[in-house]
Amino acid sequence: MAKVEANKHIDVLTKAELKDFSGFIGNFSSVVGEEGGAEHTVDHGVVVLATGGHEHRPEGYQLEENSKVLTQTELEKRLAGKAKNRAPKSIVMIQCAGSRGDDLKYCSKVCCNHAVKNALTIKELNPASQVIVLYRDMRTYGYAEDAYREARLKGVIFIPYELDRKPVVSEEGKKLQVTFFDSLLQEEVEMTPELVALSVGIVPDGTEDLSKLLKAPLTDDRFFLEAHVKLRPVELPVSGVYVCGLAHGPKPVDETIAQAQAAAAKAAIPLVKGAVSIDPIVSVVEQEKCIGCGICASL
Repeated sequence: MAKVEANKHIDVLTKAELKDFSGFIGNFSSVVGEEGGAEHTVDHGVVVLATGGHEHRPEGYQLEENSKVLTQTELEKRLAGKAKNRAPKSIVMIQCAGSRGDDLKYCSKVCCNHAVKNALTIKELNPASQVIVLYRDMRTYGYAEDAYREARLKGVIFIPYELDRKPVVSEEGKKLQVTFFDSLLQEEVEMTPELVALSVGIVPDGTEDLSKLLKAPLTDDRFFLEAHVKLRPVELPVSGVYVCGLAHGPKPVDETIAQAQAAAAKAAIPLVKGAVSIDPIVSVVEQEKCIGCGICASL
């Protein structure tokens, strides 16, 4: 970031918001509002959307009520600390908390990897720790499959659950209790772990307001919709507007970097050319449907 800010050809505006947007590829104009109310106009040729996202905070898991219930991100920060007891003696991780059928309809792609990573860290800090992962589907694809196998070898227990029988987190006295149905035992199991870690999904930041300004479509999940999933994966239907990262959909860091590089390369093409030819829009009268109202001629 320091390198970017030090570049004299790059203007970095923090705590800023897009107020207005107009124009077309090669001739866009944006009104940017800064903290304090100041506004100024920026003329530019292309747009790259990389608005990011944040973790979802689902209800029904005691997340806001009990300090012993954490998200995987919060658990990761705890494990990176200096406290001697940062690795719990026992922990239950619940995958897809609030995702894939609950608050969020989609898979966020990073949650399983995050859970396995934290489970391995706990085992490194405290090999005797009991780590149980309650999952619907473990999606540790690619090289992350090796981490999943390592976690199993180190004693991490993976137990599946079904959507209609989700784990229940409750507080019994001063103890945390997790109740779930074990499909192998065919009965309800109750546990009192020291901590509960929720693998929560990712939701986009500010896409709805930007979508209205840019007149760019969104998916049902409020991520920007690409022009073509295979042929134009980083382009929006609005010519000259490109997308990458969590603005387009949940994805791990390596995929985000690859998509950002692709978006930057695509955005550079019209800039390098120095001029852009705009395809003319020509209206055609369909004689079979025309009633001779004359409105088209007045426009």
